Amino acid sequence: MLLVFITLAATFTPIFAKLSVAEISPLSFGFLRFGTAAILFLITLKIRGLNLKFDKKDYPRLVLLALLCIPLNQFFFMSGIKLSYASHSGIIYSLNPVYAYIIAVLFKYEKFYVSKLLSILLTVIGIFFIFYESFMQAAVNSDVINGDILLLFAVLTFSMYLTLGKNIIEKYGALKASTFIFLLGTFFYIPIFIYDLPNLTFEHLTYKGIIGFFYLSVLVAYLAYFVWYYALKRIAVSKLTTLSNISPLLTVLFSIIFLNEHISLFFIIGSLITLFGVFIMHRVSIDLS
Repeated sequence: MLLVFITLAATFTPIFAKLSVAEISPLSFGFLRFGTAAILFLITLKIRGLNLKFDKKDYPRLVLLALLCIPLNQFFFMSGIKLSYASHSGIIYSLNPVYAYIIAVLFKYEKFYVSKLLSILLTVIGIFFIFYESFMQAAVNSDVINGDILLLFAVLTFSMYLTLGKNIIEKYGALKASTFIFLLGTFFYIPIFIYDLPNLTFEHLTYKGIIGFFYLSVLVAYLAYFVWYYALKRIAVSKLTTLSNISPLLTVLFSIIFLNEHISLFFIIGSLITLFGVFIMHRVSIDLS
């Protein structure tokens, strides 16, 4: 059941995000989503009897993580999914382990292995095919290419958050660290939310937007955090990484079924090359560990 939950949470996030931002302004949606999750985390923290005290030397890192996780990531993700397709988001977000590895190497958290270079090159080639299709459509609709670029930055900020936050979470625990990061990140998001207030309206809100908000706020931003860290202790990493390769394919499938998205030959080729590169990255990581 843990494996199923994790897979479905990742699979349907771009789909429900696409449905939600069609009815609620994407910038305001990001604030409301993580504001709700932050309150739920705070309530859970209080029930567990924990506090939000950290070593002084860790506060600069916590501030950076809050900026990356909430205002920056949500701005890029919500704005990008509004312009692009859910299927594109699913494939682009599969780049997360590749981004995370490159960032870890740059910050000297991990060693560089030539064996992982092939996977990086494959993902670059795969994304080129996906972007080539978007460039071809740009003459008719430039929103898609702009959305894809924003999604790339969304993955970058999320990968930086995961990589730079690893030591903090190991030191203080996922609940304590995430609660502080979510609360502070939501606070940093307030200026963007105030700026976007004129665009916030609920007159077009339907059951799709309500379900999407509940799914992204409660099930993904809040509950999925606990399930993921619990699963890491109970399930082999190889199984979790294998499932992370399946989720983008399921996202593409359900995007066709529920959103009637068109999948071109270029997108199929690019997706397969990208996912193959990510798969190699996973296998090499497991072999090296």
